[in-house]
Amino acid sequence: MRVSRWTTSDRLFMLHKFFWSLVLGILLGGVLASPLAAITKPKWELGLMHIEAFVPHYAGSNHYYFRSFNFPYGIYRLESLDVGSAPKLYLELWEDIHLELALGIELPVEADSANATAPTRATDATAVLVRDKNYTRRGMANQQALLGVGAKLAWYANDHLTLSAPYLNKRTLGGGLVNVGNNYSLRAVFDLFDRNSDYALGGGYTLDYGDEGFNQFYYGVPATDALSDRSAYDAPAGLISRNEHVFASAQITSRLTLYGASYRTKLHDAVVRDSPLVVTKENQSFVWGIRYAFWQSSETVNRLEK
Repeated sequence: MRVSRWTTSDRLFMLHKFFWSLVLGILLGGVLASPLAAITKPKWELGLMHIEAFVPHYAGSNHYYFRSFNFPYGIYRLESLDVGSAPKLYLELWEDIHLELALGIELPVEADSANATAPTRATDATAVLVRDKNYTRRGMANQQALLGVGAKLAWYANDHLTLSAPYLNKRTLGGGLVNVGNNYSLRAVFDLFDRNSDYALGGGYTLDYGDEGFNQFYYGVPATDALSDRSAYDAPAGLISRNEHVFASAQITSRLTLYGASYRTKLHDAVVRDSPLVVTKENQSFVWGIRYAFWQSSETVNRLEK
């Protein structure tokens, strides 16, 4: 009996197919749907999320993760606060200008051993290597997952355009929350649908920066880790990457939501572009997911969510 296995190429093709099918469905649904006067959400909900992600180990790496995650989620909503999987706490400074809580997570990167055999096309900028360990960082210390906590200044210019500037302090999740450095961005996001819609479809552009500590964490090479093909490098503070993304989401029912996003990251003029840990100047990544609320309160709240 023949047993079929899904290859990485098969899964990437399905991610592409899912995303663009979602985009088409949102366009059709958005045209046919009647506009809502306000967003009405249950005061609390509990459910499950499934996420699949194809992302680089770090910006500039030609090593990628293909990960699937299943986890429970819960949200408790007040007028200005979501407590749960997507916390949103803000202070309204002026009309449509908020100072918001900002959170972020960086995946860990495990380095190959110093004497590991090089994978095929290890130094090829056009290669897409799906691996759990990173050969470029062979023999170097493993990078722990990072938790980012900070603030975001957001201007909701209108129902479609949002301009924001997040500033996050990044700390390791293991070993006592060691301070790594600060990561900050300038971001513009445009959504074809307004903030009262059950749909989202649009794109964004982000300039991503890091201070010396943060950039050194990802792109620095201590003298003790230098090799014949990996020179010592001290990463300066400044621009890490320019990022473009398109996104789509649809609340199919009051309980079921689908979402997806495609990202392109560019390091052509990054201050860390000459780091020996930067193999490629462009990365492409994808994320899609499904969320289902199994339990919801009968009590509701009315407010803008974005």
